[in-house]
Amino acid sequence: MPCKFASTSTGQIFRGFCVYYTRGRALRLRPRRGMATIDREAPLHFLCTAFVPGDCVAIFLKSYRNGDVAQRVGDLRWVQTDPVQRWLRAMNAQMFNIFVSVNAIATGRRSRTRDAIATIRHVFLDADHDGAGVLARVRARRDLPQPSYVLHSSPNHVHIFWRVMGFEHASVERLQKQLARELQTDSAATPVTQNTRLPGYFNHKRAEPHLVTVSYLDVKTRYRPEDFPRPEEPPSWKPSPRPLSSRLDGPAVERAKRYLASVPPAIAGQHGDVRTFRVCCRLTRGFALTDDQALEALAEWNVRCQPPWSPEELLDKLRRAARYGREAVGGLL
Repeated sequence: MPCKFASTSTGQIFRGFCVYYTRGRALRLRPRRGMATIDREAPLHFLCTAFVPGDCVAIFLKSYRNGDVAQRVGDLRWVQTDPVQRWLRAMNAQMFNIFVSVNAIATGRRSRTRDAIATIRHVFLDADHDGAGVLARVRARRDLPQPSYVLHSSPNHVHIFWRVMGFEHASVERLQKQLARELQTDSAATPVTQNTRLPGYFNHKRAEPHLVTVSYLDVKTRYRPEDFPRPEEPPSWKPSPRPLSSRLDGPAVERAKRYLASVPPAIAGQHGDVRTFRVCCRLTRGFALTDDQALEALAEWNVRCQPPWSPEELLDKLRRAARYGREAVGGLL
């Protein structure tokens, strides 16, 4: 569908931005009068606060208009240079959303995969709705320290950060998953490969652009694992006694395995958590498999995942899929 513009005396209005033309070609996009402008100091201040000299970070750009993406990984000083910041401002003016990795990337790596994460810099939560309510629940928790900063990505949508040290990949992910369950934040935003929006730029996901801002609270303290509640150990899994087989048991498991053979593996940093949840919904609801049957069907597919899920993690996802999934039970039988 072609974009519709409203004429003005200087150019045309597109999603709150004024587009200027020369000889029929769009040169740049500027916010309309009265609308907030890109804050040039905000991204530099955030990068200096969230990371330490020598860190490498990933900058990720995504357009919700056409699906185009771009990623660059580089030293913190490089990201803060004028040429890079001018490029980010130009891309943001072209409706690209600007993201930065939550944690530091290993030197020399060019990707944001789980094994490329060098140092855990944050405990991170993404409240994709009811941001004010989530912050109130955080403040009410006596076992949680004060957040270091809160990023406001859109109305009532916040990212919560605690600056940390001494965390390993697995331990921070367990903590984030537990806090996401308890505080009702996005459980898919718990891998160490998570991105956050870079403050000072516009969020173009919605019809009306929103300037991303951040509230700094306690930026001097760097918390350790003992400052947080100890994550619960994953539930131990023991195969339950297999029920008497029905005529559909064997065919359903084999059909599920054939389905999984065509499904790409879940890869950390590439929405692997979401893909796995969808697969579990298909197995536990669409194919109506028991936990044991679903784990059997998932075995070969899980080997291809990067990294593979533990049986306890898969069991947790299967049970959540059975409870929260929307696919009709038995719809694929």
